[in-house]
Amino acid sequence: MKKIKVFTASLLALTVISDAQLWYNKGQLVHTDYGIQIRVEGSFENDSMAYSQHNGRIVIDSSFYNLHGSFQQGNGVYDLNGNWLNSAVFSGDTGFVHLQGADEFIEGDSVSRFYNLSTEGSGRKILKINTVVLNQLYLNSLEFATNQDTIFIENPDPAAIQVSIAFGDEGFVSTLDSGCLVRKTNASATYYFPFGSIVGTARFRPVNLVPDSSSVNSFALSFQNKNASLDGYLTSHMDSDVCKVNPFFYHSLNRLYGTSGVSITLGYLIGEDGIWTEIGNWKSSVLKWNNTDQGQKAVLNDYNAVLRKGWKNFSNKPYALENFEPLIDSVSGPALLCKSEGSVYSVYTPDRGPYVFSWTAEGAVFGGDSTGSNISFHYSTPGSKMISVILTDRSTGCVSVPFDKRLMVSPGPRAGFYLSFTDLFENAPVLLKDTSFGADSWRWTFGNGLGSTFENPITQYEAAGSYTIRQWVSDSAGCNDSAQYMLDIFCSLKVPNVFSPNGDGINDIFLIQGLCINDYTIEIIDRWGLTLFVGSATSGGWDGRTVAGEECPSGTYYYVLRLLMEGKEMVKKGFLTLLR
Repeated sequence: MKKIKVFTASLLALTVISDAQLWYNKGQLVHTDYGIQIRVEGSFENDSMAYSQHNGRIVIDSSFYNLHGSFQQGNGVYDLNGNWLNSAVFSGDTGFVHLQGADEFIEGDSVSRFYNLSTEGSGRKILKINTVVLNQLYLNSLEFATNQDTIFIENPDPAAIQVSIAFGDEGFVSTLDSGCLVRKTNASATYYFPFGSIVGTARFRPVNLVPDSSSVNSFALSFQNKNASLDGYLTSHMDSDVCKVNPFFYHSLNRLYGTSGVSITLGYLIGEDGIWTEIGNWKSSVLKWNNTDQGQKAVLNDYNAVLRKGWKNFSNKPYALENFEPLIDSVSGPALLCKSEGSVYSVYTPDRGPYVFSWTAEGAVFGGDSTGSNISFHYSTPGSKMISVILTDRSTGCVSVPFDKRLMVSPGPRAGFYLSFTDLFENAPVLLKDTSFGADSWRWTFGNGLGSTFENPITQYEAAGSYTIRQWVSDSAGCNDSAQYMLDIFCSLKVPNVFSPNGDGINDIFLIQGLCINDYTIEIIDRWGLTLFVGSATSGGWDGRTVAGEECPSGTYYYVLRLLMEGKEMVKKGFLTLLR
């Protein structure tokens, strides 16, 4: 192996070393000026308190070693195709390190403080020690694996991480367990955390943080590509309003210093992860996942996302996507129903779902679909009833706890009445007798343009004809019933109540008179029930004699009059007095 030992030197002109297999500086001072280009076809090594001020460009085909009290600094460029091992002092000043090889490690006993660091080439870039980037981290489309270590981005510019966001070709930071990505912030702007993992199921799941102020903060985040239960954060332990917690991955978030709250956006893919609507936070005091509440649907580049604005509680680090049990605010509808009368009940929720509504109302007859937010039903039997509704989220499959509503079904009043009258003729009084049951109020219409709210009203009709009498009754619950009757009123009928068949020519005949009479028959009966006379409209009335021609004595007699008036039959009964 060809080895170049470097003594105290200052390289001030263009120098190219193309055949050296090892650059070895043992305790010497080396200054590489601007414009100097060096190629090492092997490793670069500082040893034994070497001091190197590098401002040019060096291409290292293998690894970089900074060992045993050495000091490497300067504004130069490093094109490295092997590992970076720093066990002494490295100060990047305003330099640029390009990791251009296959799998490359950043390791050693001392923290390297890069100014600009770029991941290039074909492989993973893997930390074995905490690492600092003072200005820009260029991830391009490669994986930067922190494992259990931390990469610190000291530049508070939101654009301090440059990365490909082309779907399926994203660059990302992967973390394991305690490993994380730390970003400093000083603006109320979007800070991008491009997380992913190839451990297990390969996933890229980015995160955005937006501080709520421009004060200086530092936030540490990690992406754990596994079920949180494996780390003791049991996804089966949830607050009562949480339906389920994402079983595929979770994040860790901590504010290392500062006072700002943040808006958190967690990215996911519906096709791989399912649908999620909230961000949950592990509550160590009760060992449960609780909800941060107020989750909003969002988009993060080409990814589905959930946004939680204004989060300020950083006492618990684990965060995961989760879904609430659907929440029912209330069920509207009357608490008191009338038997056989339908009513509409509606569910009110904080959001619109999409939900399937499952109603239970034992003994009820539904008026349509029982899976909507509004339903109509009625009961055919009175008494205390319970209705219940359950929501199922169509997208997440989460089911609400039942929301119960108790109601009372009133038997309601029963309408009814009958008519009391002497005659059903013009201007004759008609008494309406209420026979309803359970009624507290009444309303009538008589068909003659008049009405009443009395229980037992009286009316009369000025003209012959057919009239519809209607009754509406209500109880204290507001339940109603109705009844009606068709009444026929006839033209005025003159039936004498006294006559004197004494031959004086005055009132000698008991005669039925009426303008609307088409025909009639009349039967005269004495107090013992004997029929004394049967006549008709053509017989000319009763002259006070029996059918045998004998005179009837003075007294009271009973008549039964069967009429045909205006084509309608009626019967009238009454008493008459015969005077001699």
